Amino acid sequence: MSKIFLEAKVPGIAKTYEFSADSVMTVGTLKNAMIEQICAVENMTVFPDPDKVLVCSIDMQGLLQDSETLGNIGVKSGGQIMLI
Repeated sequence: MSKIFLEAKVPGIAKTYEFSADSVMTVGTLKNAMIEQICAVENMTVFPDPDKVLVCSIDMQGLLQDSETLGNIGVKSGGQIMLI
């Protein structure tokens, strides 16, 4: 298990955030943690339906599935992801 540091872009509010995650986390777990933290920082509901939020890897140019493990799919520290 190793730490992964990510930059997360949220085009819906035109902001970028920095997160750390463990390489053994699933994309779904990371997504839920990010949504919770972003809403807390912004003090508002940024994502009306969190179940419909998609995670896209800018580096790998594709969507990430909730059940995939970050380390297994090649998400690396310094990577950029987008929540749409």
